[in-house]
Amino acid sequence: MAVNSGDAITTDGSGVVQIIFSDETKIAVGPNARMVLDVTMMRGNQAAKNFAVKALGGSFRFISGKSKKSAYSIETPTATMGVRGTIFDFWVLGQRQSSLVILEGTVRMCGQRGACSLVRGQCALVATSPRGQIGRPVDNTQAARALRAGFPFIMSQTVLSEPFRADVGGCASLMEPPTQFEEQIKQPIPEVTPPPAPTVAPAPAPAPPAPAPAPPAPAPAPAPSVGTSGGDGGGPGASGGQGGTGLGSGGGGPSGAGGDQGSTGGGVLGGGGGSQGGSSGGGGTTSSGQSGGSSGAGGGSRGGASGASGGSGGSGSGGSGGAGG
Repeated sequence: MAVNSGDAITTDGSGVVQIIFSDETKIAVGPNARMVLDVTMMRGNQAAKNFAVKALGGSFRFISGKSKKSAYSIETPTATMGVRGTIFDFWVLGQRQSSLVILEGTVRMCGQRGACSLVRGQCALVATSPRGQIGRPVDNTQAARALRAGFPFIMSQTVLSEPFRADVGGCASLMEPPTQFEEQIKQPIPEVTPPPAPTVAPAPAPAPPAPAPAPPAPAPAPAPSVGTSGGDGGGPGASGGQGGTGLGSGGGGPSGAGGDQGSTGGGVLGGGGGSQGGSSGGGGTTSSGQSGGSSGAGGGSRGGASGASGGSGGSGSGGSGGAGG
């Protein structure tokens, strides 16, 4: 089948296309690939004046022919490659990444931002980065995974005719099948059910504090008592007046029932009699009188002929005196 400049070559999941140009340049197109050719041959068709390949996706092998090195250029969405009389495979992941493996010779690969790398040495592998740089795998494990994923002609050349085959012995260590350890890494980690948490009995609630003892009942205040004292001395038969609380009032005239001075000696409840009063005043009865008689308030020490009454007691029942003379 003839291939002309401007033709687009596309393969499906099992297709492989092998093209030999008149200058003996050879391109193998792997499965699920697409490329567009722009080739201008010189007079006599023995060499190309311009040999441009735009690879849009998929896996390829490129073997340069008799044309000048400056005539070749390979472009991908993320890189450009300048050929230096060589054999190399390259893999294009659409707009994401381009990578190549040198099998013979040298290739100058540049990223989108102008960073370039001169790649040489059998099975040397480089790739573009998301930032447009050119980098290498961090170790052989990463390189081997890349070969298995995107370089089918290195992993097996049985689908290629003899002119398209190349020495891939330098990649032998990277073409070994994945180890059992690598296969285990790809498997999901089994889910581990954590052991049930130990049951902890809730701590008993603290007992409520004992109620504070009730304060003692206040002692009842004693009822105020009104003591009586001897009143003013009056005429015959006049009764003595009431005294104050604990302090009697002064006595009266010389012939009356009360004395001339009150006494504080009548105690807390009883009032003392006057110092001058009737000669026979009777003491009233009380429960706690002191100094004024045994129970009631004392009568006047000097009074009328028949005596004036003593003052009434405090909170007890005071006795009344007899009729004054």
